[in-house]
Amino acid sequence: RVLCFDLVAGKPQVTACDAAALPLADGVLDAAIFCLALMGSNYVQFLTEAHRALKPRGMLKIAEVRSRFESVDAWLGMMTASLGFELVARDESNTHFLLFLFRKGAAPPAPAEAVPLKPCLYKRR
Repeated sequence: RVLCFDLVAGKPQVTACDAAALPLADGVLDAAIFCLALMGSNYVQFLTEAHRALKPRGMLKIAEVRSRFESVDAWLGMMTASLGFELVARDESNTHFLLFLFRKGAAPPAPAEAVPLKPCLYKRR
């Protein structure tokens, strides 16, 4: 079964909610996918919520715009040292997007200060 959450439900199969407070019990998801989903200033809460909702050893896939990262290594440090995820794969081969695959670690997330991500600026073409 596939579940879809977004701030606004544009389609009937999407549940409108704040990604920092998913309407799910603890440890119920096998996987979570965040595709351009770290736009909120409280994105660390989104990731902490994903950790809560994932089953032990559950997988988190993130696709994000490359230009938003000042330091990928600092961001990965936050993900692994503070938020309780283990980096499984990192793909920087695309010129516009970065792809990451994480596994939920055994340690619960610790309070973490967000590594700033730059705003996503859209260019008119």
